[in-house]
Amino acid sequence: MALARAETTGGAILYDPRRIELPADRDFDPKAIAEAGRVRGQATGRGQVWFITPRPDAADGVQWVLRHYRRGGLVARLSRDLYVWAGEAATRCFAELALLDYLAGCGIAVPVPVAARYVRTGLCYRADLLTQAIPGVRTLASICGEGALSGALASAVGAAVRLLHAQGVWHADLNAHNVLIDFDDRVWLIDFDRARLRAAGSWSAANLARLRRSLEKVSAAAGREFPVAAWAALQDGYVGS
Repeated sequence: MALARAETTGGAILYDPRRIELPADRDFDPKAIAEAGRVRGQATGRGQVWFITPRPDAADGVQWVLRHYRRGGLVARLSRDLYVWAGEAATRCFAELALLDYLAGCGIAVPVPVAARYVRTGLCYRADLLTQAIPGVRTLASICGEGALSGALASAVGAAVRLLHAQGVWHADLNAHNVLIDFDDRVWLIDFDRARLRAAGSWSAANLARLRRSLEKVSAAAGREFPVAAWAALQDGYVGS
């Protein structure tokens, strides 16, 4: 089913009508969501992230993740959450939602997209994203930091990245914190902000190199050395051997 679009005050919402019906600004307002008794938790980090229920009386265990886009680095000193307007299709939230919808349709394990909203402020805009939470997951970073990365799991990670690259998707921040492992050892890839489709090229090798640096960094922070055998297994999974 195609994504639908709805007008809002000063902006618009792109959404999957199978997941949410007639979304409005209140569905992206943490205060309104909290007053409705839908907040179940909040994550820490650069972005603002809330875990919420689709409805106050939801009993099926399904949760959504509401993320408010925030800037990092030096530019955050000028503005924490404003982005330069370059057209609706170029908004970070609409681009990420559309890419998630495409990847989910390809059978790749990514967060199920629910809705995205932007609100214009002059020549800039603010943005939010709603996705379905993935239950029972741990980050690859935590597993690696504990020295618990098996050859089989490393190979599965490599295979997941291979599937992503086979669709021509460059991940802007492929690191050990953006790779999740669920109870069944299924590998999920998250955080597709600034990711985009690209023609085949050296970027895929650079993506893998970025992941390796991240794995080495989290291992070192835990006082461990990232095992060469684990990286070899990950590469084997990537090439499909």
